[in-house]
Amino acid sequence: DRSAIVDTGGPCVSSIDFIDSIAIIAMISTLAFQHVSAPHAHSAPHPLVGTAPRTSTPGTARSSGPSASVSAAVLAAPLALRKARRKAKLHELHAASSELRELAKANLLNNYGERQMIFQEGQGHMLQDNDGESYLDFTAGIAVNCLGHSDPGWAETVAKQAGRLCHTSNLYLNEEQIRLGQRLVELSFADKAFFCNSGTEANEAAIKFARKYHFSRGEPRSKFIAFENAFHGRTMGALALTWKEGCKKPFEPLMPSAEFLKYNETDGLEAIDENTCAVFVEPIQGEGGVVPGSQDFMSALRKRCDETGTLLIFDEVQCGLGRSGQLFAYEISGVTPDLMTLAKPLAGGLPIGAVLLTEAVASCISPGDHGSTFAGAPLVCAAARYVLERVSASTFLESVRTSGAHLKAGLEKISEPRGLKVRGTGLLLGVVFPTAEQCGAVQKAAAEEKLLVLTAGAGNILRIAPALTVTEKDVDEALERLAKAMEVVFVPEAA
Repeated sequence: DRSAIVDTGGPCVSSIDFIDSIAIIAMISTLAFQHVSAPHAHSAPHPLVGTAPRTSTPGTARSSGPSASVSAAVLAAPLALRKARRKAKLHELHAASSELRELAKANLLNNYGERQMIFQEGQGHMLQDNDGESYLDFTAGIAVNCLGHSDPGWAETVAKQAGRLCHTSNLYLNEEQIRLGQRLVELSFADKAFFCNSGTEANEAAIKFARKYHFSRGEPRSKFIAFENAFHGRTMGALALTWKEGCKKPFEPLMPSAEFLKYNETDGLEAIDENTCAVFVEPIQGEGGVVPGSQDFMSALRKRCDETGTLLIFDEVQCGLGRSGQLFAYEISGVTPDLMTLAKPLAGGLPIGAVLLTEAVASCISPGDHGSTFAGAPLVCAAARYVLERVSASTFLESVRTSGAHLKAGLEKISEPRGLKVRGTGLLLGVVFPTAEQCGAVQKAAAEEKLLVLTAGAGNILRIAPALTVTEKDVDEALERLAKAMEVVFVPEAA
């Protein structure tokens, strides 16, 4: 095991460090041998080897003559060489990163803005960038990498399936898709499952399924209800149900029949009427600011939808599959929907989406009503089956709740003295700042401390969404780094 002597500065740097470390060890061994073998002033000849065991004379100081100076110089040489080589390699890495950024600028669409960090490797909860720097990742790829980076079991499952069968299209069945659908139905309220490739695709499918449900009953309905600060996706139908005006304005006209009500308020639910096709709601708003739906609100929604024959659709793209501490966030309130959309963590990093449906809705969908070329492919479904079995285990969910409670308590400890509130549940938490500028400054300072976190809401919510496998040690390390970041932004006033 060579890891004990290899610097963790990066994959390229490590190889040089290893070589130089061997050189240093060899030099030390040579010097040690010379030191033991050389005659000493206070030693008598030994009859067998020509020297006697060393016996120190009390009060006699060790020699600090020419041999000691030579030893120091000999040791210093490889250390200096190592330092020079490391510096040269880091310069090479920085140059490579600069080149990659320029290539990105020249060739990639600038829809994500300027991005400086380039990550090359991830293990567990750590990411390593192209310059050899390591970061503690508390973003999980925006709540996607629920098992962390490069989980061994997940990687083995994906590699095995990739070597067997990746894609066939939905002209044919494949066992991985069938087994995944079976398990999702067993674990939820649903009777049927539909697969797609992302969260926004799942919501687009749910829009169509809701429309078809009412059409098949001879009572077509067009109106959809969503809520302020909701985020359901960036494709045209899902975008119409998304609150942020800046996301929508350049692409209008969108689906015209969407209306917005206030989240977590039961007053105004009379807007859900006999002309409403479906209500879209997130049990916990993620992008909207990490806001859990209250028990009264969720129950009132179910009641009003039942009264008007309106379908209730839960968007659990971000908050579902263990992030709340329950397998599905709807379990917190006990209110079940008619349809539910899933995506982000389902395949642990590979693209997948799903819609879970009751039989009443599923029975209205006919062949050809909807479809996807890539959806439900054997590779992603094998990955999703592995993830689902891991996150659905009671011990796993208990660990999420424990880690989430520890993280929330720690966030409150460093936030509340600064007048900041913490909200959320499980491992989807948010720190509420008075301004987006202040929140952004803390996010930037956290990155300087090699901690990655997200923002949400109007940019004023620091969103914390680590992998669901984080330990108490990981949480404590993140809190320590975040506390340092806050100290940079919240400079104490002079007495």
